[in-house]
Amino acid sequence: MVYQSLYRRFRPQSFSEVIGQEHLVAALRNAVIEDRVGHAYLLSGPRGTGKTSTARILAKALNCLEPPGNGEPCGACESCVAFELGNSMDLVELDAASNNNVANIREITANAALGSPGKRKIYLLDEVHMLTTAASNALLKTLEEPPEHVIFILATTDPQKVLPTIRSRTQHVELTLVPARLLSDHVEDIAERAELQVDSAVVEYVVERGAGSVRDTLSALDQVVTAGGIPESRGSVDALVEAIANQDLTEALTAVAMTIDAGVDPKDLAYRATRKLRDVFLAGAGVNSGRISEAELPALADIASRMTRAMNVRALELLGRVLVDIRQSPDPQLVLDLAMVRLFAESTQPGTTQDTSEGSTSHREPGTKPAEQARAALAAVQPLEEPETAAPKPEAAPVPPPPLEDNTSPAQSQGGPQPDENRAAETPKDLSIAQVSDVWQHKVLPVLTAKARARFQVAKVIDVANGCIRFELPNEIHRERCEQLKGDIEKALREMLNTSVEVELIASEGKTPESNDQIQSTSEEEIVDPAEFEVASDGGPSSVDRVLEAFPGAVASDKETGK
Repeated sequence: MVYQSLYRRFRPQSFSEVIGQEHLVAALRNAVIEDRVGHAYLLSGPRGTGKTSTARILAKALNCLEPPGNGEPCGACESCVAFELGNSMDLVELDAASNNNVANIREITANAALGSPGKRKIYLLDEVHMLTTAASNALLKTLEEPPEHVIFILATTDPQKVLPTIRSRTQHVELTLVPARLLSDHVEDIAERAELQVDSAVVEYVVERGAGSVRDTLSALDQVVTAGGIPESRGSVDALVEAIANQDLTEALTAVAMTIDAGVDPKDLAYRATRKLRDVFLAGAGVNSGRISEAELPALADIASRMTRAMNVRALELLGRVLVDIRQSPDPQLVLDLAMVRLFAESTQPGTTQDTSEGSTSHREPGTKPAEQARAALAAVQPLEEPETAAPKPEAAPVPPPPLEDNTSPAQSQGGPQPDENRAAETPKDLSIAQVSDVWQHKVLPVLTAKARARFQVAKVIDVANGCIRFELPNEIHRERCEQLKGDIEKALREMLNTSVEVELIASEGKTPESNDQIQSTSEEEIVDPAEFEVASDGGPSSVDRVLEAFPGAVASDKETGK
């Protein structure tokens, strides 16, 4: 006898055997009991979650000759046996991927009116999203008003591609992935019924490989049984996750190379690492994703405690980008290696957020130069050093006051602390980004000259620290043009904020546009204020005088020829 795979041998034959889809099972069972079964259903969900099996069980229950009354098929009558053997005339299964044209749908609609041996005739269209638009439209009328004895069950893994007119004529039920706990119990039950000797490590391995799909899990169990155990070179992602937790680039690149050399596809490695990092993130927050067992939570929580949340989130973002970029890359491993380099390079830059859970607000802005990063880092630690250096300050030799000017205040002439110094010291405590942004938008910009307002209209306040207000501009060319008017901006901000401030301008991403079109799109149009024009007192010779001078003997006339 030909060997039959586990997922076919142990396919559910009743609603009670379907796992992880209680909402669907309860709805269909009650519909059978109350005789309120709809004329069309649309079952959608990931692969291997029970769409086809549930449709077959519903067809069996509706045609059962001796129903027990609880909505389940009896499984012993002639009709139920025919369904289990796959030769029932009351169930018509069609693969919409290969029967997707108008001619195939016309054949279905023509045969739908014909009777069948049982009480109900069920049409099961799998992968219905593969139907062409014309074929879907040809099915609409029959799907909306089928014969009384006909029921349509449509199954798909991508419901968004099904026409809205099809979905509106059906009862749409979504199936979900099965939690790891239920899958583990199901694997142990199948192994016992199939008389297989499996341990907890095998169960954990096949459940991880199944990723919530019952069929994929049982297929993985088949492979383990055939191979005689878990493959030694299965290419675990644990080494890569540990390297990310330790923030070790060499260890991460080694883990990627060894895992791929063991035969693991780079895309599969990136996908599995993303899933593992997601579980680590949720475990660190005290949340169980539902796909991991209780025994795995302590180990994941330990990794989360060593891996900062910022690193975890950044790794998820980069690996998610890898899954997209790897499709078009001729060298998938190179894409994954570069993602690791970017991950650790950005995590070691000055000013990069290391742990968002600690409430740190410092971060590395795009295009920030190393010198600017160093100044920002020193400014961030300066308030911590002030209490220690505050005591020796009175002992220092007093600095002679500068010569008095007309606008020198009495307090300054008496050698007291300068007001600008007091304001600069109070800036980190009194000013915030939100406060400065509000003053900038509603008070400073309106009073600037037309030229300054045009150049600084797109400027964005990104940081306020120790009397320094940092603005971000679209590109380097724009920043250089704004540098010419930086003094006017500082003066306006001092007046509006009533404190001494300095302005620092940076360019976004730190690079200049590559073409003239980009320069024109990012640089503002030069605005000229007519008030700035000055009328020259000595106008010089007029245009008529210059013409007469060029043509000796010519005479200027005010008369028009009329021609």
